Amino acid sequence: CLATLIIMLVGDTYTLINYVSFINYLCYGVTIIGLIVLRWKKPKIFRPIKVNLLIPMTYLAFWAFLLIFSLYSEPIVCGIGLIIILTGVPVFFLGVYWRNKPKCVNRLIESVTCWGQKLCFVVYPQCGGAEDE
Repeated sequence: CLATLIIMLVGDTYTLINYVSFINYLCYGVTIIGLIVLRWKKPKIFRPIKVNLLIPMTYLAFWAFLLIFSLYSEPIVCGIGLIIILTGVPVFFLGVYWRNKPKCVNRLIESVTCWGQKLCFVVYPQCGGAEDE
């Protein structure tokens, strides 16, 4: 959220679209690479949709062209996009990777989560709630 607020202060919509475009290209490509890796390492797992590997490989070729062209044409914007992505690394380590957190940190994370759910009108599904009856 903090990174988004800082980016919004830039005020230039074109630059903001370029940041998001590069981040989207990168995430889509990593997702397709993950699909290919899973197809090779775990070929027996259930997949609701199974496509020929030629389709993701073709997509990756176009993806690589777009990513390389973006890096070549606007390296500063791409670098800022990478920095924006990397702002999530400390959040991951604080929230997910660090298992033995003090109780005060857990309470802080839970209160921020609750506040965010209330702000966005989102409720985490609970087991055995009133809707099950």
